[in-house]
Amino acid sequence: MTDKGMSTRGYFDRMARRWDDFGDADVLQKRLEPLVAMFDIPFGSIVLDVGTGTGILHPWLLDAVGTSGKVLAFDLSSCMLEQARMKRSCRNLICFQADVTAIPLPGQTCDCVVCFAAFPHFYSKLRALQEMARVTKRGGRVLVAHLMSRRQIARHHHASPEVAGHCLPPDVEMNHMFLEAGLEEITIQDKPGLYFAQGVRTSACDSC
Repeated sequence: MTDKGMSTRGYFDRMARRWDDFGDADVLQKRLEPLVAMFDIPFGSIVLDVGTGTGILHPWLLDAVGTSGKVLAFDLSSCMLEQARMKRSCRNLICFQADVTAIPLPGQTCDCVVCFAAFPHFYSKLRALQEMARVTKRGGRVLVAHLMSRRQIARHHHASPEVAGHCLPPDVEMNHMFLEAGLEEITIQDKPGLYFAQGVRTSACDSC
């Protein structure tokens, strides 16, 4: 792991216990429901929650996959994972610590890979997308989502020295990275209150 990766992990380790205290929880809950509906996750799916943090998406993802599906969730920060595990425990939710540039899963494991409110913090964004695509089944989707636009995220992170400069790439660059990762049928929405990018894995090659 690079020095940048270590610094990012340290920041989130320190913030973990009070992470859920930021913002209005009721407003967040109301906004998350329609966002997860956009993911269009089929019942019975295996979903990977990348950079899961304190597990904010877990209730909606578990509801989407149902009892026959599974949610795999990982984060670089062990302290964030500790908070997530304290919230809920069920047989079809598996939480583990990992680096997004080396996801410890076989190729084509997941039907859908979701990265919510985490992508700007990855120190190697192309490698992260390549790994997310690698563990996605052929025909499955990789999703990057935020409840802010790209510009809003940049302003929000600028206020904290530890994450200042942690931004989403411009649309053209993001599209190019998705293609390099082996993802096609790419769509990107970027507007106030929403960033949503997705691509479909069309290749059957696990190294693509």
